[in-house]
Amino acid sequence: MQNSLIRWLLSALFLISLAACSTGAPKTDSTAPVLYGAALVGVGYLGSNVGISQYYVNGKWGASVRGWGAGGGSFMCCVAIPPRPPATPFMVTVKWETCDVGHITYVNNKRVDPDARCKLAWHEATVPVHYGRPSARETYTDLNVHFLPYNKIEVWADGRDLLESGYPGPAYPRGPAPARLGPDCAPLPSESIGASPSFQQRVIP
Repeated sequence: MQNSLIRWLLSALFLISLAACSTGAPKTDSTAPVLYGAALVGVGYLGSNVGISQYYVNGKWGASVRGWGAGGGSFMCCVAIPPRPPATPFMVTVKWETCDVGHITYVNNKRVDPDARCKLAWHEATVPVHYGRPSARETYTDLNVHFLPYNKIEVWADGRDLLESGYPGPAYPRGPAPARLGPDCAPLPSESIGASPSFQQRVIP
């Protein structure tokens, strides 16, 4: 309840800031859509060896995300989206950096090689925002970014909690994190293991 109230307040403050910024600017397009601030929430489906070190949605930083489930960083405010499902798809650009530790050996949660570092790779996708059911306040306070296997992204605006029954996006990852089965992430149980898209890697110095 407290987190929901905080998110609603952050969204309201973001909307006020948008209005304040627009008061001194000349209006060039009266048909431009009205936008609303939604907090970013990232969810990982990549397994135990690959996490999201950072990501951006339309240039807004979303912190880090665990490779399996939500978390790693708190919800971040805010990305501007239409307050209601638009007539045409509303597209967002997601850029994210994966951190691969699959080559590192751990004993008792400590690296055997203290100089070993995770391999980083940047990815980018432009995808539509899917709209579900609004919250009790008839708003979409969260923008859920689902990092799916093989560099696939789904973005959902929905008033329900990720664990709530009826949430229309990808099912929340449950149980122990699976081992990575592909070169970049672990596929969901329903997916066959195939070739993963190529990507460039760099190592943290």
